[in-house]
Amino acid sequence: MKINSSTRLLTIGSADAFNHCGKANSCFWVEDDIGKYLLDCGPTTPMALQQLKVSSQLDLTQLDTIYLTHLHGDHIGGLPVLLLELNFSLQRQVPLTIAGPIHTEERVRALCESSYPTILSQIINFTINFVEWPLTSTNQIGGRTISSIPALHDVNAFATSINIQSEHTSITFSGDTGWNNALIPLSHHVDALVIECSYEKAVFAGHIGLDEIAQHRDQLKPKLLILTHFSEGSRNAASRKQANLNLQIADDGVEWFL
Repeated sequence: MKINSSTRLLTIGSADAFNHCGKANSCFWVEDDIGKYLLDCGPTTPMALQQLKVSSQLDLTQLDTIYLTHLHGDHIGGLPVLLLELNFSLQRQVPLTIAGPIHTEERVRALCESSYPTILSQIINFTINFVEWPLTSTNQIGGRTISSIPALHDVNAFATSINIQSEHTSITFSGDTGWNNALIPLSHHVDALVIECSYEKAVFAGHIGLDEIAQHRDQLKPKLLILTHFSEGSRNAASRKQANLNLQIADDGVEWFL
């Protein structure tokens, strides 16, 4: 870890969709030179944020953007409750940006409406600015440069792997994906590559196995390689091989300074 640096990367949730090992669903909190953002917002995110709020000194009033890698429930399911928390408990008045791949606004509106009817039209008192990116694109969103490539995952979730570049820091998030050689150049010279590791050995085309990360480890060249989205088996295996593969384990509450 580097101290007195410009960017803080905090793990809010590191589990797969099934909360294996009792961990929270996918979510990271980032404090950079622009402000503070969330990367994904799984169903357990509001609870996990509350658990970490005091110990990790999280100021949710300063949240400026929520970036979504794709539109599966374990990555967006916490949004309705989080929006209510911002509205009622924190009395937010300033706009919030929710950004993600194509169809983000449609899916998030449907999720919110099914959870709390009229939440977006009548209940919350702050403006939500929806921004969407094409699967392959580079865009300026929330003061940051977002570079996106298609992920090898459910095509109906419009899955992307993204690099988020602020003035001083570059972080790549794989999102949910099967092994994709396009992640290799997206990892070069970034401060951190946060990559999913759903299995010890790859058994499903839409998710990465630790065996595949090991196979391609020499080609991945971030300053920090951070694994997340664990099952119980992949978390245990990654912990055993952490030193040999020169990688970090994203456990809930673990943070890095980039």
